[in-house]
Amino acid sequence: MAQTAKNRQPALMPSPKALEKALAQSAQQAQRMADAFGLTVPMAPTKGVARDVKPTTTA
Repeated sequence: MAQTAKNRQPALMPSPKALEKALAQSAQQAQRMADAFGLTVPMAPTKGVARDVKPTTTA
C-alpha cells in the first residue's frame, strides 16, 4: 500500500506524455487557425537546436 502511494503522481500534475500530447494538439489548433486567417505560425526550435542561442541583431 505504501509503495503505490509513493509512485502515484498528484492529480494536478499531468504526465510528460500527456503534456506532449497537449502541446501537439495546441500546435495543430494554432496551425489550423493561422491557415484560416492566412497567417503563419512561428516555429519553435526542435530538440536538436540549442535553446539558449540569442538572435543576432544588426543595428
